[in-house]
Amino acid sequence: MSSVSGANNEQSGSRYSKPRGPYTARGQSCSNCRRRKIKCDGKRPVCSQCLRSPGSSAEHMVCEYASANRSEIHALEANIRVLQNRIRELEVVQEADDAGVRLHQPYAELPTPTHPSDNEPYAEALSGQQTVDETMYQPLLEIFLRYARELGFFLHIPRFRDSLLLPRGNLGRPSEGLLRTMFLVGFHLSGLNEAQQQEQALLSRALVDAASILSSSHRDRVVQAIQAEVLLAGYFFCTGRILEGKYHLHAALSITIAAKLHKLRSQNADPGFPELASSAIFGDISQLDFPLDQIAEGERINAFWTTFTMSNCWAVAADSPQNFIVESFGPTVDTPWPLDMVAYEQGLLPFNLLGRETVTRFLERRSSFTIGENSLIAMYAKSSILLVRAAGLSAIHRTDMWQQRAEVFAVEFAALDDLLSSFNLSLIPLSQIDSSSEDFSFAFATHLTTKVAIITLHSKLRENSAESSEKALSAAEACADSIAGSISSESPTLANPLLSALWMTVGQVLIEEIRRDGAERRFRESIGIPPRADVLNTKLQQVLTVMRYTPAHSPLNDYMFSQLQELYRGTDQASR
Repeated sequence: MSSVSGANNEQSGSRYSKPRGPYTARGQSCSNCRRRKIKCDGKRPVCSQCLRSPGSSAEHMVCEYASANRSEIHALEANIRVLQNRIRELEVVQEADDAGVRLHQPYAELPTPTHPSDNEPYAEALSGQQTVDETMYQPLLEIFLRYARELGFFLHIPRFRDSLLLPRGNLGRPSEGLLRTMFLVGFHLSGLNEAQQQEQALLSRALVDAASILSSSHRDRVVQAIQAEVLLAGYFFCTGRILEGKYHLHAALSITIAAKLHKLRSQNADPGFPELASSAIFGDISQLDFPLDQIAEGERINAFWTTFTMSNCWAVAADSPQNFIVESFGPTVDTPWPLDMVAYEQGLLPFNLLGRETVTRFLERRSSFTIGENSLIAMYAKSSILLVRAAGLSAIHRTDMWQQRAEVFAVEFAALDDLLSSFNLSLIPLSQIDSSSEDFSFAFATHLTTKVAIITLHSKLRENSAESSEKALSAAEACADSIAGSISSESPTLANPLLSALWMTVGQVLIEEIRRDGAERRFRESIGIPPRADVLNTKLQQVLTVMRYTPAHSPLNDYMFSQLQELYRGTDQASR
């Protein structure tokens, strides 16, 4: 880590300086603490957390310990047994109603998942159903929650799990629209790529129920409506339905603006966009109830930043107008940088923390190093801002710009290039983060997005500038190097549909350099410079390999992958 990063961490508050308790290593907690996602000290026969747990009784005062892998396997097996028992109950019924569930052999001719994963046992149990009934919902939720953070799930997962136990009709229970959306995404991730009829039925129900969240009386209707729209946007992007993905992402961003989530804890009196907040479409959602606690407030803060970050990234990936998000909307953002959810749990959000011009101050390097400045989710948000800013600046570059405009461009380019370089150096190396931890997904996405921003900024200058060419290539090679030792076929990080577009950019740079190296091979050898093609080919193969490992079939990823392969084949043939 650089000195900049060290200074930032020193200023970032008590989260990093607070002494840690005598907790166990990751994966060695008792089964109850693992389920509740809280720290465990590993004491036997009962740990301190379970001992303090309200409602604990003598007969339950023994903790179960198991390795992380066995514990997960046992959980999967338990769910499969429930499903198999349900299937046997239905099979003994002699005369099924025409509207009932019709069954066939549940393990015959299963579609092959994209890669082996912990979803397979669920897929086997689910594949026997022609329709999805309530017995399938728990497995679908478990599959979804495995990839939740990578898909933009910003709600507090332990609290969300607890709310699922509330009876139907209780205002604290998750809204049906959000649940239906999660079932849909979980089904898509289950690996049942041929079960299109079931997925279409889930999609139709999710769209209807999600559209009614805002008009409901649910106490968290605004936040849950945003969450549902974010998940639907990700689903449509993953399935290659870009226009529908843009629609739902725009809906999520519109709700955040109408609810003034970009003005949370603002120092300014600016009302934001009152005409939008009071529109007939959204109703009066600008006056939110006071949050119950820091976790509830943290969900609102993270709802805004997750939506903003996703909008930034997809504006570039889907070739949408970039200037609206950062140039037009960015200056209105006063909401402080988000914290990672564990910090809200620990009460680390200062009661007197206020925000002002958060995005503008970052771009102008006027940050005040407050709490949350260097959180993983905040760093990801910053990388998205840099990406969309780089795309916007690159889009206006012309070799024939008149002199005054060229001078202005040069100043803006140099400032952003310097900011990108310092920000890239401040990132925690991926080698220092456990690839199986929940923190890794944000860190990996931040590294990849930042380096693609560097490539994007220098893309149009590469042909005429050796410095820009080298910076873009170094960034692409760094992305390829980040795969080794960090990403495997079981990595939840691969669920993020945005990564396909980022890898496409990285692969294009590597292929262009392979083509250039082939054209200059004889010249390089004549002056004693070894060819780089072999090394670059290895790095490109790493990129292509990681693009194959998606948790579920993704037309978007397939398209990007095929485009890179076609481009690479053209380069290979030209070099012969």
